[in-house]
Amino acid sequence: MGCFCCSGIAFEKCCQPYLLGTSKAPTAETLMRSRYSAYASNAIEYIIRTTHPSTRLQYDPISIENWAKTSTWQKLEVVSKQSGEMQDTKGKVEFKAYFLDSQKIPHIHHEHSSFKKEKDEWFFVDGRVEVSN
Repeated sequence: MGCFCCSGIAFEKCCQPYLLGTSKAPTAETLMRSRYSAYASNAIEYIIRTTHPSTRLQYDPISIENWAKTSTWQKLEVVSKQSGEMQDTKGKVEFKAYFLDSQKIPHIHHEHSSFKKEKDEWFFVDGRVEVSN
């Protein structure tokens, strides 16, 4: 099966090792892709674990789980990225996550996410969602 993150690589060789904790995401984009895969596969604990401790309490695990489980995740599109490579300590990734809600209505979650690396581990810090008119 292809990975949920639309990399074109099998899930077992792409995001699954990150979700299982056997590997750490080497870049901010990789972390963002693996977090999308976590939403698509309902790996809620991974989403919480990869949120930076300074902002983790701002996110409600029950709401995250509800959104993940009631949505049908269709595809991920990386729009742009700034820094966030292996040698960096900060990065930004802009992405669009396409999904159907519980009523099967299509939506696009368009976000500009910030990431921070500490002790060789990337974390999601926060995101700014673009709202379409």
